[in-house]
Amino acid sequence: MQRRRTRLLLVEDDASVRTFLQKFLEIHDFEVATAETSDEALDLIEQFKPEAAIVDLLLAQGNGREVVVSMPRDVPVIIFSGLPMESAELDRLRPRTRLIVKPFSLVLLVETIEQMLRETGRTRREEARVQ
Repeated sequence: MQRRRTRLLLVEDDASVRTFLQKFLEIHDFEVATAETSDEALDLIEQFKPEAAIVDLLLAQGNGREVVVSMPRDVPVIIFSGLPMESAELDRLRPRTRLIVKPFSLVLLVETIEQMLRETGRTRREEARVQ
């Protein structure tokens, strides 16, 4: 028996932040797909079928807001941004969205993802059979 890893989409245009967060999340047993632009993220929503997402609103190419509203409504989304007003508006427009203001705590990030997954019944602690 092996734990099933939660598929998480990480959208961040800063390569060093994206790489660090990807490694950190993989250490915490997430399967992570990354996108640098909104177009890449929109493609990954269809291909990767994420169970949760972390999205930076300010991207060099595209807009994180478009990614947030394109996510299936039952998928938890964490917005990390230095723009709390923009993020608060998205939280009202889309359920299952939370804001973490930059700079952010990595522990808080993982705890928030896990809490949101529990709230939606997408627990990470389910066991899956390896065939």
